[in-house]
Amino acid sequence: MLEEKVETTGYVPQYFLSLPRKIKKLLLYRFLFATLLCSWLDYQMLAIFLCINLFEVRRPLVSLNEIIGWTLFSVYTTIIMLFIRLSMVGYGLVLCHVHYASPRWYKYKLLKIVNEFPIRICLFSWILSTTVVSSWLYASFVDLVDENYSLGGSWYYLMTFGCFCGMSYFHKHHGRCLRRFPLPIVHIDMKECLLQIWCNQLKCSGKEAFVPTLLYALIYWPYMGYLEATGFGGVITGFTVIITQPTRLFQSWLLSTLILAKLSIVREVYGLIMQRQLSLINDSRRLHEYLDINLFNMIVERFQYFICMMQMKPMPLDVQRYNLSLPIAMALDSAEIYGFQLLASRDFYAAMSGNLCSELFKQQCFKRNQNWNELCDVILEMADDFIARMESCLETAPRIKVCNLLKKQVPKKSQLRSLVKPTPALRRLSSICRGPPQCRTPEQIWCACNLRKYLHDRILGHWNRLWLRLPAIPRYYNFFYDIDPLAKLNHELRCGEPLVWALQGLVCICVRSLKEDIFGYIQGDLCRILACLLKVEEKLITAEEMQVRERGKLCSSHDLLMLAINRCLYKMLFTFGPHLDYIVDNMQLEEKCKRRMKMIP
Repeated sequence: MLEEKVETTGYVPQYFLSLPRKIKKLLLYRFLFATLLCSWLDYQMLAIFLCINLFEVRRPLVSLNEIIGWTLFSVYTTIIMLFIRLSMVGYGLVLCHVHYASPRWYKYKLLKIVNEFPIRICLFSWILSTTVVSSWLYASFVDLVDENYSLGGSWYYLMTFGCFCGMSYFHKHHGRCLRRFPLPIVHIDMKECLLQIWCNQLKCSGKEAFVPTLLYALIYWPYMGYLEATGFGGVITGFTVIITQPTRLFQSWLLSTLILAKLSIVREVYGLIMQRQLSLINDSRRLHEYLDINLFNMIVERFQYFICMMQMKPMPLDVQRYNLSLPIAMALDSAEIYGFQLLASRDFYAAMSGNLCSELFKQQCFKRNQNWNELCDVILEMADDFIARMESCLETAPRIKVCNLLKKQVPKKSQLRSLVKPTPALRRLSSICRGPPQCRTPEQIWCACNLRKYLHDRILGHWNRLWLRLPAIPRYYNFFYDIDPLAKLNHELRCGEPLVWALQGLVCICVRSLKEDIFGYIQGDLCRILACLLKVEEKLITAEEMQVRERGKLCSSHDLLMLAINRCLYKMLFTFGPHLDYIVDNMQLEEKCKRRMKMIP
């Protein structure tokens, strides 16, 4: 089957275009499902706001009818909801791009800030548009009940306060660094997880909204009173509004709670759906690489499955055609989309402790196990690429740098007599200036030749004194322009983080093969796996030495990789240590393994 050429549109990231079709459809399906859940969330938040503001105890049925009408059957609400959904989709797209894009490294802070500025602007724009449109919708229903228009009324107050909440949310959750979706520790039922996210975020947002509500009210109402009365009496009027009209404070607190909860829940929902457990299978990747799935038909099938589940009926067999199961080798060989490869490695490690590992050994005798060969080649190729990239970062220090380090170690005042003949004293210079080429006048005597140097030294001295009197300027300069000597090394360690799970999953297969691999398919690759593990450990130890030499700090990925490699070597050597003479055919590798076995407690 020939590969079709893919045309770029200019709006889709390059890493998405290079993916196999099945992975593309899987990501699109999950994104659409997460967007659908967030659309239902908008109606839930609006219903809560309307129930608190429009419900009347004296006429409950009329109030409920009015709330349902404004929520579900209003043309005005439907139009505003379209803009909110558009902002939600943009916000979700930026979050997914931050998660799936490969890590990048920067020599200093300012370069990182400049390169991340477009992403941060997009993220801030979508958050601000979501809060502005949501505040517009909520504030318009407040005017139906609140007819007090003193100091500008409640509509303008709630609108500006919604913008303030959006900016504070961006500063708190996305201001310092762009974060990926966290890996799920345990895969639990989606309905329970959604309910837990909804309740926890609503509770936390209610507590978080107290301080911004009070601060903004103490600034907004006195300022509006000052603008209206142009005097100190207006400020008193503003404080009077805060004390005598607590309803406005409650409305602003409710608005802030719902907006902060919506933004937090949207981020959690997209992370939950995009990080759901993958359906991995033991199959050849060539059978699935160019397999195209109709996304619309798959959505219809899922809808039919939902209807059958609600009616407590089994799914018809002729309908169960579309699935998004991925071969293990295809899922792991996705280095261009970093977040997906990290999830695939994590699910691969979890699946190797179940029945999926046993299926690798179910092969007829004297036949080549193609699934194992593809899987082993993909993981070892990932490890070899990681080792090659680490070698480029772990080069020895240049000779000039070593000489400079040795010079710094020489004591300033030596008590021994120098064996080198001292340099003779300079002869006395003439005090007569003989022109620029032949001028030998001392610096204490002014002439046209040394006047330029004198002025330069004086200006530089005054500038250095001024620089030392302003300690904030050097501090900010060092913060933005200090070069991180371990930046590239930390970047390669982050890129190699999928090996934390992939290598442990591969070792699980090797350990289980001792009892389950009847025909010995995996025995021929054990030597390659041991050599690869030892090489990775060697590079990680060299990275620690470079950290000490450069006096820097390695990222957390180094600790994860070191812990994973120690586990892998412990399992491999503990299991196959007595059989090294039959497994390893290289004497040097065998000696390394035996030395490493002595370090096992």
